[in-house]
Amino acid sequence: MATGFSVMDALNKNTKAGIDDSAPKARFRTKDISIFKMYSDSENFYPQEGIEQKAGEILMVGLLENLTVKYEPVEGRGEYKIISGERRWRALHLLVERGYKEFEFATSNITAPSTIQEERLARIIANSYRDKKVETMIREEQELKETLEEMKAGGIELKGYDLQSGRLRDVIADMLNISRTKVAQIEAVRNNLIPEFMEELSKNRLTFSAAYELSGMSSDEQREALAVLADTGELTYQAIKDMKEKKAAGAQIEGQISIEDVQQPGDTPLSYHGDVIGEDAEPQVSDSDTGDTEEAGFTGMNPPEENPTAGDEYQTPHPEGITSLCYSCTEYETCDVKTGTCTSCDQYKNRAEANKTDEQRYSEEQDAIDRETKRKLREQEEQEKMEHLPSDGGEKKNYVRISQSIYERIDRGIQSYMILKNDGYKEGDIVTLGEFSDGRATGRTLERFITCMDDDKTSSAIEEGFCVINLHPVTK
Repeated sequence: MATGFSVMDALNKNTKAGIDDSAPKARFRTKDISIFKMYSDSENFYPQEGIEQKAGEILMVGLLENLTVKYEPVEGRGEYKIISGERRWRALHLLVERGYKEFEFATSNITAPSTIQEERLARIIANSYRDKKVETMIREEQELKETLEEMKAGGIELKGYDLQSGRLRDVIADMLNISRTKVAQIEAVRNNLIPEFMEELSKNRLTFSAAYELSGMSSDEQREALAVLADTGELTYQAIKDMKEKKAAGAQIEGQISIEDVQQPGDTPLSYHGDVIGEDAEPQVSDSDTGDTEEAGFTGMNPPEENPTAGDEYQTPHPEGITSLCYSCTEYETCDVKTGTCTSCDQYKNRAEANKTDEQRYSEEQDAIDRETKRKLREQEEQEKMEHLPSDGGEKKNYVRISQSIYERIDRGIQSYMILKNDGYKEGDIVTLGEFSDGRATGRTLERFITCMDDDKTSSAIEEGFCVINLHPVTK
């Protein structure tokens, strides 16, 4: 019998190399691996955008960051599953397809996550630095929360964090490098936004601030807002706030009892410790009470009599509510039905307002104008920030409105250029072409890469302030 034989000797060279390389040293080892031996992870939810741009960067300066892979052979797909770096992997494929064979082998970190949860965390952490669209942020937070909950329930340790104490929201905020408030807002949107608005959010037709404001509304209220969006073609953060304030102003407070519910016509308003008397209110009677109409903590008022100072034109007010306005009324001294429970009265006149000088009124008007101007500027700034999220890889994106006919020609490849007002376009930018019909967006969009551009500085035939850009489809 031959000596020195082991099971390892029976394995083929490639299998042995895979096993040897996957043994973690300082959590991973590095190896130059053919991109054709790698395959993408089906659980990777991060969008694979800007591949053309990424390929150009790699061609210019090389692959500056290693891929991270796991040795997990799958027949017909490859030997190494990509944990992070799928965009770079796709860009390398594109370069090889175009004849740059030197990019076939990529230096990769070979890691060996012990659990599926650890693998998910590695993917999320590897992508935490990226600029993301709102839809991706929501999915990322959801995946991280579910993973941490699984680890907590299974008693799996996460180095650097104690999952068994404290709130997971703190851990999520720390790992994603965002505030706890932002995490709470993301969860509110994810849990409460109706599917139709989630679709609008995913298509970048709704800002995150507007989505968060909508998440505080009921499903029926959200569908009312959806009808407004369908009619007007847009739904801003401020428009949603106005809708909520208008609805709140017209809604009756739940459980509130009006004065008509507790008194008959001709009765005098009653108060009990400053609250309207209802069926469940029980005045506290002291030991000294002997059946008189006035009890401890209970106050009645006499019916209105003729007001000696009001004259023949005196009209009986009809106060209602639970918090008094009477003390600030100009008629307080002469009114016979003033009460500590009035929030609304048909004879109310605000004393402070009536006594204002012209200078005070002018100053208040100017202050109101200043506040409204600041509010609109803040609103505009917030809207611009949310509508111009940086895209993957740092490329600049521009939104261009086009007609249906131009959209069709570009989509079918008949037209590859456009003449536009020059808003700072440059070669390498990605533009989003949005189709409009009758002044409204149809929802159809195209993404095109600017391969070259001419303006009035490069060509005398082009009018000042305009440019001609050549468009090329963005490779997904």
